[in-house]
Amino acid sequence: MHKINYTVILPVHKIDELYTELLINSVGSIQDFHNDVLLTIVCPKDIKSEIEKIDLGQKLQITYLENKGQTDFCSQVNLGVENCNTEWFTILEIDDEFRPNWLKSVNEYTEENKGVDVFLSIVKDVNVNGEFISFTNESVWAYGFSDSQGSLDNEVLLEYENYQTSGGLYRTKVMKEQGFFKDNIKLTFSHELLLRLTHNNIKIMTIPKIGYQHVNFREDSLFFNLKNDENSKLTEDEVKFWMNTAKKEFFFKNKRDVTYTKA
Repeated sequence: MHKINYTVILPVHKIDELYTELLINSVGSIQDFHNDVLLTIVCPKDIKSEIEKIDLGQKLQITYLENKGQTDFCSQVNLGVENCNTEWFTILEIDDEFRPNWLKSVNEYTEENKGVDVFLSIVKDVNVNGEFISFTNESVWAYGFSDSQGSLDNEVLLEYENYQTSGGLYRTKVMKEQGFFKDNIKLTFSHELLLRLTHNNIKIMTIPKIGYQHVNFREDSLFFNLKNDENSKLTEDEVKFWMNTAKKEFFFKNKRDVTYTKA
């Protein structure tokens, strides 16, 4: 029987006409990988019943995890990680897509780099119309950027914050040991995770191929709301606070009480 090594964790916190379209597109981007990946959709019970009515194709093996408590992105991803049983996992956001070369690329790099436990993908950032904005994660391949070209280290991360964790590949056993997102950190939870991993000598490499497409600041997305929504947006002081928090909290595996206070 063919062994499946990869789980795709897809958190879904709501479902409506737009999110249905996004879900179909995101799941469609991994249909060609159906022999090699399991899809785990993390969502509340009522959303699960709605998703099961949607035609997501018949090839993929899909399992559901019902989150009974928090439906924020971090908590949903963490639940997926806790229940992951494959050697590796990745994260797919509902408005994002894997590129056709992703599976071939990760197969090559995991085989050639046995000591690496996290592989980030070069990410193509687009707007809601699919128009190119920028690349993310590519900087580690610039000459002299890090001590080991193609790899992230703690010193680089303390100076540069813009790295995308969705679409990356994570060794499940290592991530369960190290811990994943801290759901009490706003805005910079991904950065704190990467700082924590490199601090603990977990090797992180960026695959020098575009493997993931990310919709940047889609309306109603997490980071859009933190910037624009009246009930959620952060002030400039709060942004600085969470940037500094990531650089203080990465020494600790478990989340600690963190409360925003003005300087």
